[in-house]
Amino acid sequence: MNSEYYQDTTFNSRKRYHLSPESGDNNLLTKFLKSGSRKLPFSTPTNEISTRVDTENKPGLIERLRKIKPELEPFWHHEELAIEKPSNYFQIYHLISVLGKGAILIILPLYLFVCIFFGLVSESSFIVGFNEVFLPFLKWLFIPAALLWLQAVLIDRGYWTPTWIMTSKKVFTLNRKTGMVTLYKGNGKVRYSHPLVEFDCVLVSTPSQQGLMNYSLMLAHRYNGSTHGIPLSLLATPNESVSEYYRIWNMILCYMDISQPLPDCLILEESRHLDPVTAEYDKKTGRNPRYWRDMSEEEYKAALEAIRNKQQGKPETGPELDIFSEAV
Repeated sequence: MNSEYYQDTTFNSRKRYHLSPESGDNNLLTKFLKSGSRKLPFSTPTNEISTRVDTENKPGLIERLRKIKPELEPFWHHEELAIEKPSNYFQIYHLISVLGKGAILIILPLYLFVCIFFGLVSESSFIVGFNEVFLPFLKWLFIPAALLWLQAVLIDRGYWTPTWIMTSKKVFTLNRKTGMVTLYKGNGKVRYSHPLVEFDCVLVSTPSQQGLMNYSLMLAHRYNGSTHGIPLSLLATPNESVSEYYRIWNMILCYMDISQPLPDCLILEESRHLDPVTAEYDKKTGRNPRYWRDMSEEEYKAALEAIRNKQQGKPETGPELDIFSEAV
């Protein structure tokens, strides 16, 4: 273990911590458990990954981003996982872009049909009747809508980044090198920061208006009584299955546990060699350093599907681990 690289506050599943497992005056945890939510235990991390985390990234996209913006850091690397929330301006901009796409794909074909109909029934020539109805909307609606959609496509593929609107603020960070979990306020300032071992992971269940159960994943600090938790659910799409939330928790434990290599997934592959434990593991196992990144999109999709099929019926996490017991 590289003691010079990792700090004393890191999480190590092979250690035993002299911390009380009692929750104390934790309003958030008490509230969750009273509502029927369940506390997920610390467990020995396994190499199982959640295929629902970082679904937007593809091997080709990462390679394009590296060529266009080599200085750009991914949201998740060997030292830190940083979840950010886009500004309100960008969310409005993104909504308008989606409406632009809808206008081109749905409204434009319907409107063309209407214009052709009016062109046919027009008392003047077909061309004159068609142009009178179509050209004004083409100029003032469909061309702007197409430009908005094009901008969204360029942003999504990494070819353009409008920094004037793509500002964001951190929601929370998980730091493998220090073991610290940090939650931020809406203004970007730190709300609190504590070691991972001081948090309880809770699978929060809330009934919907239709009577169905919705789930989310949260870290609640055991001691400070804060009513604000770490929303781990932001790592994946909303309302995942219960088993997938267990896999996300397992993946987080694997990432934060310095006795284990980094989770073997696309987003973390390019920084694996920078983490001492992972670099040593990859050297011993002879892992291909570009296993994920050299895949085509079709191969990547097939690899994730194979992982999902293999996970069926398997435990989502390793054996439960009492990190608060004395080492034997």
